[in-house]
Parts: sequence; C-alpha cells; structure tokens
Amino acid sequence: MIQEASEIIDIALSQTDSSADVHKWAAIIIDEHCGMVSLEHRVKHSALVRDHLEKACQLNPRDFSAHYMLGKWCYDMSQLSWFQRMVAKYLLASEPPRSTYQQAYLHLSKAEELSPRTFVPNVYLLGRVCIETGYFYKAKYYLNMTLNLPARDKCDRCCAEQARNLIKKLDRYDVSKLVLFYEENPFGLND
Repeated sequence: MIQEASEIIDIALSQTDSSADVHKWAAIIIDEHCGMVSLEHRVKHSALVRDHLEKACQLNPRDFSAHYMLGKWCYDMSQLSWFQRMVAKYLLASEPPRSTYQQAYLHLSKAEELSPRTFVPNVYLLGRVCIETGYFYKAKYYLNMTLNLPARDKCDRCCAEQARNLIKKLDRYDVSKLVLFYEENPFGLND
C-alpha cells in the first residue's frame, strides 16, 4: 500500500509543485516508506522529508498539521547526540540533517497559534522544547496546559503522564519557593 501511495505522490508531484497537501503527504509517505525499508534509508531521506514539510508550510502557512510535523522533525533532529550522528555517519554512510530547538519552537508555536489548546502532543512538545532551551517557566506553563487538556486517546494520556513527571522534576529545582519564603540562610551558605 505504501508503494502504491509513493507512486501516486510521484505522479502528483510531477503534475503540480504548488500544492501544500501534496508536499505534506509526500513527506508522510516518504518517511513511512523509508522507515519500513531500513534505518539507513530513513536517515538518507530525512532531508527530503524536511524539504517537503517546509514547502508545505510555505505554500499553506495556515496548515496546523504541517507546522506540527515540521516542529516535531526539528525537535527529533535536535535530540540526536554527537555520538549518534557519528555512528550514523560512519555506519550508515550518511549524517542526519541538523536542526535546532529554536526552529522546533518556531513551528510548534505556530501550530499552537493556528489551533490553540486542541492537540495535546503539540502542547507537550512545546514544554519539552522550552526545557531544552532553558525557559523553565514557559515549560511549566505548557506542561500544566498538557495536564489540563482533555485526553482523548492513549497518546494524549501518555503525553499527560510524561508532562506530570517533568513537572515534578522541574519543581524539585524551583528556587522561587526559597525566595518567597525567605529564611535566615535559605541556601545553607556560610557567611
């Protein structure tokens, strides 16, 4: 079925290059097809997936799902460690493309702006990106919003559970509580 969908997408792309939906579905189908073939194939074609998602966002800047998928792609690429990149480069003969958390935040926040508080995984990912960039106050805001949105399926419940765990970790390192309730020596420092 994926092979047939790939052929249909190839035909659609040859007919028109100005359809946001064709580019969005091309990215989805290429990623799924490559994931079924091999990890090497997926790594080698990940830049193509990004290019199709960028084109979809460019052609239809009001498409919530295209911005979410591109934001998630940026987040996933930003998560790769130096070691993982080197392993891919030498074992798979292809280094994965690079991205930043700022790019992920840009697309995820655009998706949230287009469809506010409706897609739990997007809100959760915004919280994760804020943690990675050091904006802990914003991270707590998005993670708490994740908990307050209705969980419609297993994915939403999983995001809520992970958000709850992250909030506990953030609370453990919250210095503002010490500042609000000042003691003689709140940090245990010697004069």
